[in-house]
Amino acid sequence: MRGFTLLEVLVVIAIIGIMTTSLTLSMRPDSHRQLQDESYRLARVLEQSVAAAEEGDPLALDWRPDGYAFRRRDAQGRWQTVGDAFFAAHQWPDGIRASVRRAPGSSPWDLWLQGQSPWLVLRLQTDERQVDLTLSPLGRVTVAGGVP
Repeated sequence: MRGFTLLEVLVVIAIIGIMTTSLTLSMRPDSHRQLQDESYRLARVLEQSVAAAEEGDPLALDWRPDGYAFRRRDAQGRWQTVGDAFFAAHQWPDGIRASVRRAPGSSPWDLWLQGQSPWLVLRLQTDERQVDLTLSPLGRVTVAGGVP
């Protein structure tokens, strides 16, 4: 007799189903890792922009719920989009939400004004976790949170 029995076919289908499920789960983005990556990316870029503003580059943070961008004040006092790749506009990945917990007025915020940076507290969150980024008047960014 040639061919496969019904039991052999069912076992092969079950194995294929298990492998497909494990592959699908491993390809799904890790929201915790993505939140941590975005938080530390923002912290690094924010500290660099404050350092540049302290050196005389008139930069400001333009905060939006879907992302952020940096602006530079031109000679007429208007905010213009920054062309540098490092300070390019950035959109939050799917699943990450952002909010402002503490800020002086409305965005855009001058990153260096009267010898200090603004005191900002910005929150990034997913459904399970949240991270707060705090920009101190000295231009240092701390990242806190990330636990469910």
